[in-house]
Amino acid sequence: MLRLMVPIIAMLLATGCGKVAELASQTRTVAAPREEVFAKMFGDDSAFTGLPLVTNGGSTRLYELVAEKGDPDFQKLVPDERPEAYKVKIAVAMEIPREAHLIYSVDDGALTTGLKFTFEELEPARTRVAFTVDELKGHDAKGLVVNRVVLQKIARDALEKLDDFDEAKEPA
Repeated sequence: MLRLMVPIIAMLLATGCGKVAELASQTRTVAAPREEVFAKMFGDDSAFTGLPLVTNGGSTRLYELVAEKGDPDFQKLVPDERPEAYKVKIAVAMEIPREAHLIYSVDDGALTTGLKFTFEELEPARTRVAFTVDELKGHDAKGLVVNRVVLQKIARDALEKLDDFDEAKEPA
């Protein structure tokens, strides 16, 4: 039975969905200028829309949402294993058009994880987008496993916005 399952799993991995492969490789190269790619992923209808702008220093922006114990939606943001948490912060730091970094923090950094996108201009009309999910830092990290899945969903949704651009092949 195991011998039958291994080739099936290998075949599924080899012919699997392109989006799954992108998440595994964590990069995608498109035929478009870096500024255009950044605007498409993080423009007016991005996952970060609605977060309040805290600072705006030209090409650097910081958006931040802070929920404290007692706020109406606080229980939706706090990890189940941390019922004693007093503050959850979701911040997005953007160095436009080079990177965007979403950070999820509980109790002023006692637990943190995040998602970072970088935009590398390979040629004037060719951009490589790469992302990484930050390692979980802090103690009592058990409750943030679900949030890692949420970060990967945000990454997948952002990468899907690149479908409007032509795929650019990497040089051999």
